[in-house]
Amino acid sequence: MLKRVITCFLSILFVVTLTPYKVNAMTNDLPDCVVLTHCVREDFKVSDLENAFKKAYKIVSETPRTKIIEKTDSYIHAEAKTKWRRYTDDLLLKAIPEKGIIQVRSESRVGIGDNGVNKKRVDDFAYRLMTERDNTN
Repeated sequence: MLKRVITCFLSILFVVTLTPYKVNAMTNDLPDCVVLTHCVREDFKVSDLENAFKKAYKIVSETPRTKIIEKTDSYIHAEAKTKWRRYTDDLLLKAIPEKGIIQVRSESRVGIGDNGVNKKRVDDFAYRLMTERDNTN
């Protein structure tokens, strides 16, 4: 009986993680991470939100194995393929003017762990956002 319950739970978790969150440019914040072992969400305070978001777009568009699916003036949804096994992860960015932040969320679609891939992706993005010279003008 316990084996059946565990199998059912894992099946539901697998199906739920295959469906990317329905987030779009009209929502305020990006969703919180539910499964913390394969999802990262961070806020980055910036002084010039408009230029920082342009720079964020450039960073995402130049990231290997990453394809932008949707883009507005304040929202980016990209699909990032992992280097190993080519799993698809969702990378979401949202400019939130009221808070003066760019919110970034990276989540695996499959499984309950990611070997740190999403954390590394967000950390690399943050490093590039804060250190690379801005040539977006």
